[in-house]
Amino acid sequence: MSRLKHTIYAEALLQTHAAMFRPFLAAAGLGEGVLDHPERQIPLSNYVQLLEIAARELDPALGLKLGLGHFNTAPNAVLLGGFGHAIRAAANVRAMLDFAERYLVVHAQANEVSWSTLGEHLAIRYRISDPSITQRRQDAEYAFGALYTRMREVTGGKYEVLRVDFAHEQPDDISEHLRSFPCQVRFGQPDNLMLWPAAMLDEPLLSADPRLFQALQPGLEEARRQRLADTDLTARLGLAIEACLGSGINLDDIAGQLCMSKRTLQRRLRELDLEFNDLVEEIRQALAVDLVRRSPANLTEIATRLGYNESSSFTRAFRRWTGFTPREFRQQAARG
Repeated sequence: MSRLKHTIYAEALLQTHAAMFRPFLAAAGLGEGVLDHPERQIPLSNYVQLLEIAARELDPALGLKLGLGHFNTAPNAVLLGGFGHAIRAAANVRAMLDFAERYLVVHAQANEVSWSTLGEHLAIRYRISDPSITQRRQDAEYAFGALYTRMREVTGGKYEVLRVDFAHEQPDDISEHLRSFPCQVRFGQPDNLMLWPAAMLDEPLLSADPRLFQALQPGLEEARRQRLADTDLTARLGLAIEACLGSGINLDDIAGQLCMSKRTLQRRLRELDLEFNDLVEEIRQALAVDLVRRSPANLTEIATRLGYNESSSFTRAFRRWTGFTPREFRQQAARG
């Protein structure tokens, strides 16, 4: 891995469905090695892109069907490693959700699940916190398909979902959603949200295993600490690089902004398997796309902000990244 990205341990899922995903790995920027090493982190954005590409080529409802287990030869928990096994071993639904809220970062660095009660309803929310990942339908539908299956499984089907909201716009065909969820399904909502009866919070899990739960927790707590430390460094590094784009960037200056020596920063980058020049290029690209799409600034101002002395250089780079000139991209974005 050479770029500044949030990561996910997704290889167990990819291995289980290797034949399905193999044809699309290259298009998503992934090598076939991801199918052979379950312990390796991969960039979350590439993983999400892989789901989107596979769905576009195979089945628009692929993410939902994967989450529901239509293609699985193993329970979804197995595909989530120690995190998944610990969830199944929790004492009750409340403990399971508390655990997921705290430890999902171990499995996926920028994925978040949270829960709250709304009167007699239990509201479970899910999101990707990385704003650079914009196409995320398949990930959300995979997550909610898996969550629905898990909630039904561990409570013996005693409770049923009351409503499902998705943040993405309604697809042309929602027949699979209507078949899968026996409730109202809404799209274009503020959050990815599932409503369940709040009474289920204290329902014991059929798969509860206190000894296994306690045995897994220390290792997951240490992994959580490390993941959060990595996230903090990459966030600070990204902000420092972004702030310096317009005035020129070198490793010494960035290390100084992070209050560490150049050697220490180089060591931390190696630990995260990141390369400085690729980080700069990726951040420049992400900021360029965002500014052209959203900023009222003219294109010359944006080019200067990104560190380009000539607008023509910016135009060439932008076309290389997106396939469009900045002007074409802005016009397309304005049309929606």
